[in-house]
Amino acid sequence: MQPRRLIVLLIAVAFSLTAFAADQRLLTPQDLWAIKRLGSPALSPDDRTVVFTVQEWSIEKNKSTTNLWLVDVASGTTRRLTTANASDGSPAWSPDGSRIAFTSKRGEDEAAALYVIPFGGGEAEKILELPYSISAPKWLPDGNHLVVATSVIPELVGQWAKTDLAAMKKEIKRRKDSKMTAKVTEDRQYRFFDHWLTDNLAQRLLKVDVATKDFVDLTPKATQLFSVSGTTNFEVSPDGGSIALVYNTTPRPYAGHHNADLYLVPTNGSGEWKNLTTDNLGSDSGPVFSPDGRSLLYTRTEETIHNGEFSKLWRHNFATGTNTELNPSLDYSIAETKFAADGRFLWVVAEEKGYVPVFRLALDGTGLTAVYGAGTSSNVEVGTGHLVFLNDTTNRPNELFVHEPATGATRQLTHFNDACMAQFALGQVESYWFKGAKGHDIHGWLVLPPGYDATKTYPLVQLMHGGPHTMCRDSWSYRWNTQLFAAPGYIVTWVNRHGSTGFSEKFAMSIVNEWGDMPFEDIMKSTDHLLARFPNIDRNRLAAAGASYGGYMAAWVLGHTDRFKAIINHAGVNSSYAQYAADVPHGFPEVMGGKAWDNLEGMQRQNPMFYAKHFKTPTLVLHGELDYRVPYGNGLELYGVLQALGVPSRLVIFPNENHWILTPQNGIYWHWEMQSWLSRHIGGKPTLEKPNFDAKKE
Repeated sequence: MQPRRLIVLLIAVAFSLTAFAADQRLLTPQDLWAIKRLGSPALSPDDRTVVFTVQEWSIEKNKSTTNLWLVDVASGTTRRLTTANASDGSPAWSPDGSRIAFTSKRGEDEAAALYVIPFGGGEAEKILELPYSISAPKWLPDGNHLVVATSVIPELVGQWAKTDLAAMKKEIKRRKDSKMTAKVTEDRQYRFFDHWLTDNLAQRLLKVDVATKDFVDLTPKATQLFSVSGTTNFEVSPDGGSIALVYNTTPRPYAGHHNADLYLVPTNGSGEWKNLTTDNLGSDSGPVFSPDGRSLLYTRTEETIHNGEFSKLWRHNFATGTNTELNPSLDYSIAETKFAADGRFLWVVAEEKGYVPVFRLALDGTGLTAVYGAGTSSNVEVGTGHLVFLNDTTNRPNELFVHEPATGATRQLTHFNDACMAQFALGQVESYWFKGAKGHDIHGWLVLPPGYDATKTYPLVQLMHGGPHTMCRDSWSYRWNTQLFAAPGYIVTWVNRHGSTGFSEKFAMSIVNEWGDMPFEDIMKSTDHLLARFPNIDRNRLAAAGASYGGYMAAWVLGHTDRFKAIINHAGVNSSYAQYAADVPHGFPEVMGGKAWDNLEGMQRQNPMFYAKHFKTPTLVLHGELDYRVPYGNGLELYGVLQALGVPSRLVIFPNENHWILTPQNGIYWHWEMQSWLSRHIGGKPTLEKPNFDAKKE
């Protein structure tokens, strides 16, 4: 027998799996909504207990509820803390561990309010409700005060008197009930993701007295949103005397780029604040005080466009007022940073070659060492003797894990979804490498269909991830779930092509103004690699699917090859012209090839629609009408051209969804459309019937 044939046979034998257990079944889109979703862990001051959120969805009601749960770190015993039919979130322990603050909209609340509940259980007490939702509660060290964030109408907030609050409520109602719905702007940026920015809102930090329920505005000078996303990012100093707040320095009218700076805000109510990062026009974020309060760690990018630059770790020294990068040679993009309890080193989270480990790092930014590298870790909470964090993999949704630095042992702490996941037959998952564009080593993930049999032939589905500067990782997803794509009987892969993060900053930035060429070559070479490795892949039944930038690649594939028999394009950046309507105006012209008024040739060369004359492959186009990140005109344009060319195509628009399909019934139908399109063109059997949510139940 020839050596190559023998190797192929051995690979086939290695991947031949016995049929899945009789009590298991294929994963369906409905199952994604039956899984409990854990989040927002917070470790108690005595390091013994974690409070966290558990979200549960009702397909029938098309909505979710979220409650607070507790888990004992030593034993893993869990206890439900809140039971309201509400969305409880952002739990925070009081310094003495006796109470937990959280936000919730329950009962007659018109907006999310601030609540406090005893650790031992009992009724939650409402501390504060305001015209706009309250978010991000953090305790001051005295245990008597909380700092929270909220939104205001600047011209009506006044001195926060009862009459001022009543005026804001009245204006909110007027805006909601008005029959005149026009949105008017002269700003360059006037929308964000799925909402408009034309209502002239600002955000404020408030210090709330828990006993008296009085509050003081700590940021009365803030006349706009802390960030256009509406999110709040701040940290309380160890002595409680100040707050490090991330604030958009760029004043309105928003012209494009936003300069996120770090401001030091005193908690004495003086209303004064100081910009700590005037030396940077890029983004400064994620502030973390050192335990002694002498310095502040944060992440920084220096570019003003989204081009794949990594978030580097910087330190602000309060004594000297200087900002210094910890270790310029550290080629990682830092997602989270926490000081060890004794302040002698750091815990960080960062992407690394398809995984997201928890690392240990010296205070000078050297000695990066992974302490737990499996899957994707996030939300690290630091105790004196252990770490607690969320972790998920391609085969398992998020659960809480605990790591003991003294022994190096890591164990799963919660098991909310063990019984649910045991029902499903999942495919084998593998990380693989191949030679891509320019001969570079390229990483990919492979998921085989459940019950894979090497003697049978299978279609191949090539998934293409978005971003473009993100990474497909060993992680569970509630949208582009590789196991769900594999369940109908497909071999599934997706590739960390050029432009992906987690493989060096140079690699991530390599596609600036070249969005199409190298990523396309990587995807084609991945397909060739897998066809050579798995002779039982039917080369006449190949499909490609992508969303966002992955949709860009789907449209690029459509115009550059006809080797695929079906394409799925969700929320695709299909047209360089249509993308000028995006919610984030800065960056796209600078990285997509050129500007319409300055470098039209470069822009058109990287414009998928420029290659429309080559469109031949049957294509499913899906889009949310509230998608302001990739405006849904992108989808309409592509579908219109396909129809004009006579290319088999199907359009699915969700009027009430944004860049993501986030509600259960729409999400299930969305998956049915994708599975049905693939089944029609490359075979395979959908794992669900066509949904009919309006049918009467017997």
